[in-house]
Amino acid sequence: MNTGAGAVNTGARAVNTGAEAVNTQSQWRFTGMEFQILWEAVGRDRLPYPLKFRPAAETMTELTMQRKNAALRIRQILDESMTDALQILAEPTVRIEVSGFHGARMNTVTRLHGAIAGEWGVLVEQLPGAAADSGSDVVLSVQRASVLVSAMVTHLPQCQAGKVRVASARNTKHIPGESILSRADDSRPAQELVRFFRRPRTSIGEITISSGSAIDSRPNRGDVVFQWNDFADDGRYIVRGGETLSAVAASALDVETAIMAAVSTKRQQR
Repeated sequence: MNTGAGAVNTGARAVNTGAEAVNTQSQWRFTGMEFQILWEAVGRDRLPYPLKFRPAAETMTELTMQRKNAALRIRQILDESMTDALQILAEPTVRIEVSGFHGARMNTVTRLHGAIAGEWGVLVEQLPGAAADSGSDVVLSVQRASVLVSAMVTHLPQCQAGKVRVASARNTKHIPGESILSRADDSRPAQELVRFFRRPRTSIGEITISSGSAIDSRPNRGDVVFQWNDFADDGRYIVRGGETLSAVAASALDVETAIMAAVSTKRQQR
């Protein structure tokens, strides 16, 4: 990969993910441009979902200079620990993708990507950018796989568990002639759930747990997907689709448990 300042060589190789392999305290912060160049250096042209970056350069000359400066810094700090982290991120056993919105105008973006290989995990957090379609700096950290999910959940907007234990109704959106939510014998649960979801939210997002690496952001069969919905004056719910649409009150520990269960299943399938 030519950055305009010479290639950045990550020394791509087989990575030992055993207990002795990675420094658990490793953490780096990159600009969006720096991380994009690092990712290109491991042979990927699409950032890990849901990360997004759009260069601010107005001319090709300016863009070339930005890439040159970014590549120079990367070469100065690149070491074996960073290379190992990038390889785990590129070739995980399981990956966890988290994207959402929060804030007074629901326009502050949450972007997290987790990767697990062996006993190690890599967490990528992209800080919000000036616009929703492009993030800012990227923080990359390495930690034990056993604590990765907990670390990811702490980066979600803070919210208490909802006050209603469970709300659910049959989901018939693909059945012609029926409302989106209904029951053959009683429409009240559907009506109640519609009212439930029409309330003001303070945060909403989606969590996807998948096996292996991703070439692009398209969903794969077998992905485990659920949402979180935070309602004003109420709290957080885990929302799952399917034949039954359900919203279950969820604390931070409940969200962590739901992700961990899916991760465990995916790891057993490998």
